[in-house]
Amino acid sequence: MEDRIVSQAPSVDDLFEKFYAVVKLPHDPFAKAFLNRCQSHTLKVNGRFYKYFQSGKGPTVLLVHGLHTNLGSMVAIAEDLLAQGYRVVLFDVPAHGEALGTAGDPTEIRAVLRGLYGRLTDLHAVVCHSMGGLWALTAWHGEVGARTVVSISSPPSTMFLVEKFAELEGLDSERVQGLVERIEDGFGETVWSEYSALEAARTLDVPGLVIHGSADDFVPPGHAEELHASWRRSELELVEGAGHFDIVESPAVRKMISAHLRNTE
Repeated sequence: MEDRIVSQAPSVDDLFEKFYAVVKLPHDPFAKAFLNRCQSHTLKVNGRFYKYFQSGKGPTVLLVHGLHTNLGSMVAIAEDLLAQGYRVVLFDVPAHGEALGTAGDPTEIRAVLRGLYGRLTDLHAVVCHSMGGLWALTAWHGEVGARTVVSISSPPSTMFLVEKFAELEGLDSERVQGLVERIEDGFGETVWSEYSALEAARTLDVPGLVIHGSADDFVPPGHAEELHASWRRSELELVEGAGHFDIVESPAVRKMISAHLRNTE
């Protein structure tokens, strides 16, 4: 008689854990070579220590990478900015790269970004990619001294991410509702507005550049238009043929960033 194996649907707690889980990627040789030329600094936030790296002289630009990657994804942009006379600051977002942790706790990430905003008193610009855009925008507050933000391929909101996760996992409406309620239990019912790039953009009083690939099949280009419409002082640039991840390697994008930063000096 054959044993019958019955697959059990994941619990809501399992889905919650998977939703916030981070795939940790080590620094590649290109990133390591870049970091060897940087100064390493430590930031203390809520009793924990976080490392960030700095190189160059001139107006300071903070670069924020996205989910399931590390600071190495922003090195090509950083190299270009260094060559143009900027100081660049990079860091591994909590639970990414060499940073401690395995889950992308949005409250911890926001606290670290706000700590960096406070530490970098000469901050000129923030350049962010993918989830880095959502994190950077939702950590913004009125005392940040930066003159501009460049958002590349940013998702519009946490709810969008839940819907994307549900699509990838094949969740039915009941499981999605369970996950939504579990997220609210963990981070409060205001989590949807607190961690929405669209909501954050409506309050921004600095000029911004929204860059998005026309071939982005993870965050469709229409969401860039939403962000641009919500951000009163923003410009929108669509990069023909660029996808969600390869866009940070695009020479055209680096030129757009450079031109925008020069215009805001």
